[in-house]
Order: sequence, then structure tokens, then C-alpha cells
Amino acid sequence: MSPKKNQENTSRATLVALASATLIALGPISGCSDESSSSNAKSVELSKVSVELAYTAAPRLDSIVLDCVGSDSLHIVHDNKDSSFELDLFPHDRWVLSAKLYANGGLMQEGEIVTKIEAGSSVDVTIPLHAIVGFVYVEIPLGFGNPAGVSSGTLSLTTDDTSYSYKMTMDGVNAVFASGMLPLGETYEIKLLLKDSAGKTIYSMQDTFLLTEDTPVPEFTVKSIRSKVQLAISTTDEVSKDISLRLPGYSRYPAVGDIVVTEVFTAVNTKDSSQYEFIELYNGSLDTLSLEGCTIGTSSVASSSCAIVPERINPGDILVLAELSARAPDEYKNTDKWKGLANSKGAIVLQCMGTVLDSLYYADKPDSLHLEVIPAMGSSKYGQSSQLNIRKWQKRDKGESWCLSEPTPGKLDYCE
Repeated sequence: MSPKKNQENTSRATLVALASATLIALGPISGCSDESSSSNAKSVELSKVSVELAYTAAPRLDSIVLDCVGSDSLHIVHDNKDSSFELDLFPHDRWVLSAKLYANGGLMQEGEIVTKIEAGSSVDVTIPLHAIVGFVYVEIPLGFGNPAGVSSGTLSLTTDDTSYSYKMTMDGVNAVFASGMLPLGETYEIKLLLKDSAGKTIYSMQDTFLLTEDTPVPEFTVKSIRSKVQLAISTTDEVSKDISLRLPGYSRYPAVGDIVVTEVFTAVNTKDSSQYEFIELYNGSLDTLSLEGCTIGTSSVASSSCAIVPERINPGDILVLAELSARAPDEYKNTDKWKGLANSKGAIVLQCMGTVLDSLYYADKPDSLHLEVIPAMGSSKYGQSSQLNIRKWQKRDKGESWCLSEPTPGKLDYCE
């Protein structure tokens, strides 16, 4: 597989001041202005400044640090859970705005601009960040219960001059390989091995890629390790060799626990045209699963449920089932009809060929019949969905395995 060029993401950090506001100087204010205060009261107009950071997305983002140096010196830290921050800026002929992106424990990208800010003005600036080092991150789905028996693995990166080696870690239902910081402008040979508890190779991958400022984090995607198997062959000189053969992934009917509900959005604000009801499904197996005869509904009565339209779901894929309205994207309209979901409490049942594969009960609080519930928005509250922490898929019937946050259809994001 070849690395794909990462799409450039933008994180908008808004620096907001009180436009045309008046500050009464009651005494000397250190570091806020180039002019010293007098005994007479002065008014200083503040400016509204909007700063946009343009950078290449990196896994495991730690923080973005913004330093503003002008009539004052400001240091702001923006982590990956935050979306904006506010501060007051005084007018000045030379503001130096510099940003640094930290990910995977180190400084990866940085950028700087210089701008003039006038009193009462509204300024929009963009700080383009450029990569100074690269990083390799490989995530491989192991499937619910790790049926392939992956126990260990190694990732090696080799250039003409240097060799690096990294061990595998487990992250929920995935095997994860994360490199250290890597020099740009180098061509790397990547070798990846997965082994079982006996040390036998289950999966292998080998490729080359060029690490550049435009692609500092190459993307490697492995959908299912069953699509590639390892065979040991004895040659005539009795030397054992490992040869990789590509085979098609298995296709079968799903069993209980193969497909699980990972997100439910019922608390839709009908006055917001961008919001729509949806249920998100995830294939946690290593096989392509047939969806023939599968339905989604609010009870176990299949005849009153909605038939799922796609014929199959691939391993590691997410399928979004959304309401059949103009609000929802066409790509998410994957049922033959839609039954509206109750806001503050209700049930979701997924079944195939008469067998319930997954079900849940959501509510804003427990009741006498349901002591354990999936958290949901209360009555007259809107805008948050119930999301499963996929690392806790085995305890998905527990409320602590779920949380409420902004909807993320098609993504296994979790509001930790």
C-alpha cells in the first residue's frame, strides 16, 4: 500500500477583543502599552483579531501554542479539545504572531507572521505552519476479541544511513505503531510484522515512501489482516522462507457482537437545518458481513423496523443510518424508511435474520425498569449525541462506556 497525502486541516483560533471599547487608565499598567500612563484618564480602543492556523493534521495532537508579541507579550496554549480562545489586543505597529504545533510528544510544525493592528480595527490573519519533522503512525484493526491472536509486532524504518525500530502497542481493538520524530527529505523503507503468542508471523507489510514537508505524516491503512496471510514453504535446499499471498477477505452473515451501535443522535434541534437523527454502526469483525435481512428499529418487532439497504459492510467500516429527510446527506440514507427516535429516552435494536445483534436503552436518567441506561439529552435539550468508547465495546451496556458530545457521524470519535 502506498502512503496517501494528508489533507490540510485548519484549526481556527479566534482572538476577540472589545471593538471600540474604552479602557480607563487608573494607574501604570506594565506591558500593556508603549506609552506610560499619566494622571489623566485615557481611553484606548481595542481591536478584534481573528487568527486562523493552517496546518497538516497529525495523529495524537498534544497542543497548539500561540505567542503574541507586540505592545504586550501573550502566551496561549490551545489543546485538541479546545476550539477557540479569547484575549484583548492593544493597537501596535508590529505584532509578531507565532504558532507551534506539538504532537506525539514533540514539536512538529511551526509558523509566524508579522502584522499591524490599528485601534478599533477588525483583522483576519492566517498563520501557515510548516513541518519541521515527520512522523509515522500505523493503526491496524484486530477485530473484537482479537480472533487472529495478534500478540506482538514490530515496525522498522530504514534509510540509506539509519535504521529505526518500534514495538507495537494495543489501543482498544487496534494494533498501533508510532514512530519517533523523523527527518524530512528522506526515502524510508517500512517493514511491519505482526506475530502470535508463539512467535509465528501472522501479517507482514513492506513498502517505501518519501517523507516531505507536504506529507510529514504518511497515511497507511490496513482494513483487515485476513486479506493477507503468511505461509511457510520449505525449498529444495531446506531453507524456510516466508511468502505473503493476497487472499480475498471472508464474507459471511454477522454473528452477535460483530456489528455494534457506536453512536445515536436523537436530540435534534428542528430549528437547525444541519441536524438530523442518525444511528451509527461499526463492523468490529475482520470479515465482510452481509446485511441481508438486517433491520434497525426502536423495538425487537422486525416488521415495524426499518430495513437496512446496503448489502454488506466491510471490516472496520462505519455505516451511518440517517433519517430520510432533506437535512441528512444522501450517503447516510441507508434504510428503506425511517421511524423517528424519541429524544430523552428510547430503545435501539439491530437484528439480522431474526437474531438481535445489538441493542441499547438510552435515557436522561435511570428509572425503575432500567437501572443502567445509555446517557441521553433531557427533555427540551438539543445538540449532543450518545457516543460509545470503542475501547469499552465489551461493556457497552454500561452507561460509563458512553458519553454525550457534539455528533460525529462516520467517525469513531469519543468525548473523553
